[in-house]
Amino acid sequence: MSETVFVSEISYRKGEAAFEELSRSTAFRFIPVDEKEESLARRVREEGIRAFVADIHPYRGALYDALPRDGVIARFGVGHDSVDKEKASKKGIWVTNTPGVLDNAVAEHAVWLLGSLARLIPSLHASTRVGQWKPCSGVEVAGRTLAIIGLGRIGQMLCRKAALGLGMRVIGWSRDSPAKFAARLDHSFEEFQSNIGLTEYTDDLEYALGQADFVSLHVASVPATRHLANAGFFAAMKPGSCIINTARGAVLDEIALYEAIASEHIGGAALDVFEQEPYSPADPNKDLRKLANCIMTPHVGSNTKESNQAMALAAGRAVIQVLTQDPHAMKNIVNPSQLTA
Repeated sequence: MSETVFVSEISYRKGEAAFEELSRSTAFRFIPVDEKEESLARRVREEGIRAFVADIHPYRGALYDALPRDGVIARFGVGHDSVDKEKASKKGIWVTNTPGVLDNAVAEHAVWLLGSLARLIPSLHASTRVGQWKPCSGVEVAGRTLAIIGLGRIGQMLCRKAALGLGMRVIGWSRDSPAKFAARLDHSFEEFQSNIGLTEYTDDLEYALGQADFVSLHVASVPATRHLANAGFFAAMKPGSCIINTARGAVLDEIALYEAIASEHIGGAALDVFEQEPYSPADPNKDLRKLANCIMTPHVGSNTKESNQAMALAAGRAVIQVLTQDPHAMKNIVNPSQLTA
């Protein structure tokens, strides 16, 4: 008899082919459920569920009381800020995520947003659709400078695409000193730099911002990075430069961004993530939707057919490995590329 694993409805629909394959190939049955915490917790308790695959929806209370010790909350995605890890730890609940499988999707989305800003795609599309003919001039990104704020896996992937693919000059920033950053690498810094096309590394944020024509955020959402992109951050950016955020909404102060764009110090923004999702302005008088040069997408950076199947398999593997305590339990499961979305 198979054991049931609950999957948030939105995650299940994204990775349905993979969850169906997991249900066919293992002793676990993955089924979609409403992710509202109170009703979810009630079903978890009543049906003796030990594992839940969670999307971005935050869980703050009842779910941790409902799951048993050694139960699992598996994040369908790389971030885990929607999970109260301290509460999970106190209850003896495992928390997993799916690093690596969405890096390319997010980096690609950052590239498309950067290109949309450079060539004014949304406004040109909108005006042409209503019968206007406004061939406004954009800019070429080759030779221009991109500052990548956060040089982890996704930041490195974006660097490779921007530098080696688009011919951009790329400055990478993180809080680590150059020596500390280099010490964490598996090979020499020079080899790392060459492999991804990185022009320069710095731990001086103001310097990186002042050099850049485009700034892309790729830091995790932790207390130290909350509103990292604030009024001072925008003031340090080169006049007319643009910012892209595909990381987390909490790392950017939306009111400060509105003011920076409205003052025309910032040339534009492209945002895929927001402090409140679906987007709701922190101040109704400073609604980013009213700014023509602010591009907004509904948190879809990782939402590709390929990435969704890979995330579903990774989340499912994590659940099964924890519940069976067998690191080899998934060795016969198919690869994401073998699935049809």
